[in-house]
Amino acid sequence: MTPQQQSTLTAAVRHRFGPNGRLWVFGSRLDDQARGGDFDIMVSCNDADATRLLDAKLNLLADLHATPAFEDERIDVVLFSPSLDPQPRAIHREAMAHGVELPL
Repeated sequence: MTPQQQSTLTAAVRHRFGPNGRLWVFGSRLDDQARGGDFDIMVSCNDADATRLLDAKLNLLADLHATPAFEDERIDVVLFSPSLDPQPRAIHREAMAHGVELPL
């Protein structure tokens, strides 16, 4: 991930999920031996409104694809809200255990 991509990503997540959101990047983009692949990111926030979270996710993807840093990239976004799902699922545990949390 380039510094520009990291800056763009953190700003977009902060804008769509607020300052209390948390962001992890995980998967193949963390492996220097892997060649590219999609961006796997997880956003965690304590919002209990599933509709608002889905809207924020879709708007985040639109925001990212509208920037030169991400316009041709594949991006997978996983959401985790302890308010809606108190027990993290396997994908959430994977992101938190093996991903890199980026400060917002």
